[in-house]
Amino acid sequence: MLKSDFDITVTGPRLEAEKILGLDTMVAPGDVVSVGAATLNVMATPGHTNGHIAYHNAADRHVFTGDALFSMGCGRMFEGKPGPMWEGLKLLRSLPDETLVYCGHEHTLDNARFAQSVDPRNAALNIRAAEVKRMREAGRFTIPVSMGMEKATNPFLRADQPVLAKAMGLDPNVDPSSVFAALRARKDSFG
Repeated sequence: MLKSDFDITVTGPRLEAEKILGLDTMVAPGDVVSVGAATLNVMATPGHTNGHIAYHNAADRHVFTGDALFSMGCGRMFEGKPGPMWEGLKLLRSLPDETLVYCGHEHTLDNARFAQSVDPRNAALNIRAAEVKRMREAGRFTIPVSMGMEKATNPFLRADQPVLAKAMGLDPNVDPSSVFAALRARKDSFG
């Protein structure tokens, strides 16, 4: 309805074209999309779905992550596997700290609770969690958030750190995608 009411062009991932009705333009990782004066680079972020993508606007320092990355969390793996999803998260993590993250959902408060359960001694995380609680109680949004903050507080972006391997009961030298998989499995059953 929005498409016809506003005469808009819908752009989405080529690998998801059979699942997303109404796509006018299909894109793949490495493509460039223009929205007004903004230029967005298409990034591969598989995992939530196999063809999931993100859009990065380097000039204005924005990234639109959909369900790949949330503030202090990440999307469920509906189709994907831990290895490729971890690689997509590392790609997002490689963006400059000043990049503002716009994600698909406001799950920050719940994600903060989970993050603190696996990384309780992380000072930056504890400060951010308290800030998020105040913001949500005041009816304020927690998005956008800087990539620098996410690098410091999001356990899913830090699956290659020994403290998180230990929290998952894994050897600190294990492949980070295994730590990521353990984190995601624990989050899936987190109350």
